[in-house]
Parts: sequence; structure tokens; C-alpha cells
Amino acid sequence: MSKTVEKQTKESSLGMYLSILIVIASLVVFYLDPLGLITTLYKVLVLLVGLVVAGLVFFKTPQGNRLAIFAKETKIELRKVVWPTRNETVKTTGMIMVAVIIVAIFLWIVDAFFSWIVQLLTN
Repeated sequence: MSKTVEKQTKESSLGMYLSILIVIASLVVFYLDPLGLITTLYKVLVLLVGLVVAGLVFFKTPQGNRLAIFAKETKIELRKVVWPTRNETVKTTGMIMVAVIIVAIFLWIVDAFFSWIVQLLTN
């Protein structure tokens, strides 16, 4: 049993390392241009193809599979969210703006008071 777990762990690690290696190789080709690509278009295309291939390799690993399942579950949970209406959003935004203005005025008064105290003590 432990040998199969070891084999799966090695395979998942190999897939992760391979995807990281593909990303690094794509970045090296993009920035250092060892292939002598003339235009930026070709370098960008090589980079994009490398990133897509690295993503495909990553999603074949157990970690990638877990990420895909997590994304699907997140999408399902987002459907359950009750989003506020436009009217509710406008009202709460207005309340927050009023609260911010009140706190700003309060802090301004406290700052002026402490400035006045410090001025009295230093003169």
C-alpha cells in the first residue's frame, strides 16, 4: 500500500516540477531570447504556449485536480450568495459615507483639541 502512495507522490511531484520547469523555460525564452526570435509577437506566443502547456501539466497532478474541484465548488457557492439590490447598495454606501464624514470631523476636533493643549503647554 505504501509503495503505491510513494509512487503517486513521486508522480505528483514530477508533474509539479515539470510545470514549474516549463514556466521557467518559457520566461527564459521570452526574456533572454536564446532562439533568436526577431519580433516580440513570436516571443509572446512562445510564452503563452508555454504557460498553457504548464497549466495543462499542472492540472493533471493531484494538486491541480484539487484546485479544479475547489474552483467548481466556489462557483456553486457563488450561486447561493444573495446579492444586494441597487437600492440597498446605494443606501448602505450613503450610510458609510455619512459615517466616514462624522468620524473625520470627530478626529479633526480631537486633533485640534490636542494641538491647542500642546500649544498651551509649550508657550
